[in-house]
Amino acid sequence: MNFCALLVDDNPDDRALVARELVRHFPDVRIVEAGSPETLAAALDADGFDITITDYRLLFTDGITVLRELKRRFPARPVIMFTASGNEEIAVEAMKEGLDDYITKTPKHYPRIGFAVRACLDRVAQRTRAEEAQARESLARARLEIALQSAGMATWQFDPRTRAIACSDALGPMLGQPPGYAPPTIDVWLAGIHADDRPRVVAAWQAAFGGGADYRMQYRFQGADGTTRWIASSARVLRDADGRPATVIGTAREVTADIQVRENLERKTEQLEKADRQKSEFLSILAHELRNPLGAARYAIALLRQAPGNAAVLARSTDVLERQVGHMARMLDDLLDLSRIAHDRIELERRLLDVRRIVELGFENAHGAFEGRDHEVRLELPGDPVLVVGDEVRLTQVLANLLGNAAKFTPPRGHIEARVEQVGGDAVIDVVDDGIGIAPDRLDDVFEMFEQTENKAHGGTPGLGIGLAVVRSLTGMHGGTVRAYSAGPGQGTRVRVTLPLAEPAPSALPVVDAEMAQTAEAPGLTVLLADDNIDAAELLATILRAEGHAVDVAYDGLAAIERAGAAPPQAMVLDIGMPGANGYEVARWVREQPWGADVLLVAVTGWGHVHDGDRPQRAGFDVRLVKPIVIDQLLDVLRERTGRQERS
Repeated sequence: MNFCALLVDDNPDDRALVARELVRHFPDVRIVEAGSPETLAAALDADGFDITITDYRLLFTDGITVLRELKRRFPARPVIMFTASGNEEIAVEAMKEGLDDYITKTPKHYPRIGFAVRACLDRVAQRTRAEEAQARESLARARLEIALQSAGMATWQFDPRTRAIACSDALGPMLGQPPGYAPPTIDVWLAGIHADDRPRVVAAWQAAFGGGADYRMQYRFQGADGTTRWIASSARVLRDADGRPATVIGTAREVTADIQVRENLERKTEQLEKADRQKSEFLSILAHELRNPLGAARYAIALLRQAPGNAAVLARSTDVLERQVGHMARMLDDLLDLSRIAHDRIELERRLLDVRRIVELGFENAHGAFEGRDHEVRLELPGDPVLVVGDEVRLTQVLANLLGNAAKFTPPRGHIEARVEQVGGDAVIDVVDDGIGIAPDRLDDVFEMFEQTENKAHGGTPGLGIGLAVVRSLTGMHGGTVRAYSAGPGQGTRVRVTLPLAEPAPSALPVVDAEMAQTAEAPGLTVLLADDNIDAAELLATILRAEGHAVDVAYDGLAAIERAGAAPPQAMVLDIGMPGANGYEVARWVREQPWGADVLLVAVTGWGHVHDGDRPQRAGFDVRLVKPIVIDQLLDVLRERTGRQERS
């Protein structure tokens, strides 16, 4: 043992005897002797000793005074009194002052010095170790408390034998209770857990007690303050020597904000994925819808080349080109409107308007959507003006889009009605149809950008899915609202526009010039042409007739099936995206007929190869052409079939 002892005694012989005993017991001991006031003061100031052995009766002071000074300056260092002049009273007084041991200075007690010193130093070492352990424990506890506080975490403990629950102060607020609250029983805690989450929590708790993995669970807790919070809790079951649960220690943390952030991220991710899908679908549909008018335009150009000097052909082709260019222009206008709305670049020219006039103008602008469909359209307008403040052009656009939408999604000879009424402080416009309707879960989606409720290949009609998005934006810019109502598919639709107070006559189909319709001298095929784009169908039919083919025309899939069943053709040119029955359905029907195996089936599609894949071949088509088709390709296909029949 390596230490330094301070010997306070004015008798040098006694100091020598004590030093001898110390060296005998502790060979490495260092000794500092103080036999005068000066040497004692110097030793105390030097502060280089670990234990003091002092006499009681000193020439310059007494042992009690020395003891008091030592304990004042060095309270943790042991002091032993070794004296021949003391008594029991002095010993008691010294012990009260903090003396660690008292030895009578007699020859037989000298050997006790070493044992007393060792005992005192051992007690000091033990006390030091205990204090250090306590300091480490206090530091660890402080660190844990800071970590738990920073993490917003509470700790809890459950005794399976007494079923008592103890917890930190932080748990109470998580349960809607004051700090320091602990559930009195497990049943009380379970009762606060949301009913939908309780079975999972109970199962995880039982699994942990049964020897499974640690308990880990997230659940909703209905607090005493009426607030429902998400809590993440984990625990470990500690077991006794027999493997039985002895105690459960765990943590809890409110994660309501984390759950909300995660749900928001999931919702935004879903929205982005949906937007990406809609964008891809929109670009595909845009390409398809642009091919339709381009196809009709290409047919018109081909017809002009066949009969360059024919005035009727020139008039007819010019009319088709003008109509199809107008169709493309309207699509581009819708796209530009969306861009302007998205970048807040639309400026409204507000003035006092009569809603009745807006409905009439909207009806006029939607004229093209009603052509050839024989709808019964009724405008129910009040006798008195219904006035709002707004932009006439933009509100007319809203009504034209709604009426056009109703026309597109209502079968021929359907009923469409536009009603205006004043309800409270609002002007209410209802556009009602008995068309294909909308599924209840899609009613809010129809106003989203690029949203398609139906498309032609599924029985719908052409469209980019942006018209209703424009309607919602423009209505909102006027301080109004728009909502769609429908009892479901096939039950019609009602769209209501509400604004704060402040449709089309069918035109005659183009008549095919008799001279152009004359059959060429060369024998041709009997061809059934089916396309819901009337201009494209009529022009292509005219071209084919000029090549010597006998052509019948249908404007939807069901009509094509009906006409083919009545008079089976030698060839059928089928648009893929048709209402009623699409081209694939018609082709499959043809191949199922007794006469269907010998019919030449030509698919005309606005979709690219990636979109269609091998569907045309699987449906039974012999040839697939992409809009706008090259006329010579189609004519070559028909000529090849004509040649085969002549050879046979």
